[in-house]
Amino acid sequence: MNISLVAKRYGKALFEVAQKHGLLQEIGADLKLILESIARSDISKWLSHPATSSERKKAILENSFAEVQPLTKNFLYLLVDERRENELTGIAAEYKRLALEATGMAEAVVTAAYPLTASEKAELVTTFAEIIGKKLVIEERVDSDILGGVIVQVGDRLYDGSLKTKLLRFQERLNA
Repeated sequence: MNISLVAKRYGKALFEVAQKHGLLQEIGADLKLILESIARSDISKWLSHPATSSERKKAILENSFAEVQPLTKNFLYLLVDERRENELTGIAAEYKRLALEATGMAEAVVTAAYPLTASEKAELVTTFAEIIGKKLVIEERVDSDILGGVIVQVGDRLYDGSLKTKLLRFQERLNA
């Protein structure tokens, strides 16, 4: 996911304020809840529609997310005032990255041909903790097109151990 410079700045600002107030986990949970709710509903249509006034957008957010932290709510209102509500996904991703980094962790997207078992996940966490020097939080994806093995993406690093890639490299060597 490409995160815009604007989203990185807002994500960093939110992270710094949350860290200052000791609310890293709470704000992270709020952002996750908000993104999941927006994905499941028509809220994004209202937020992105140019005819919806700022006051109406804030009312929609207030009604939809009354249970979130006041800091999160105020941040959402700021995004509406600055017309940056379309950056929320990138902001949340940057916030999550910074929050994990602050706790010595990193997120890894692991793509496998089949769902991984708990022991396979644990082995991946152990192996990559040694390589990158951080404990991993795994987001698992299943893609049968890779045939076997795994592809692990940590930040901008990609570790491709898929059978599909190995077969393609072998084919290239045969054709050379």
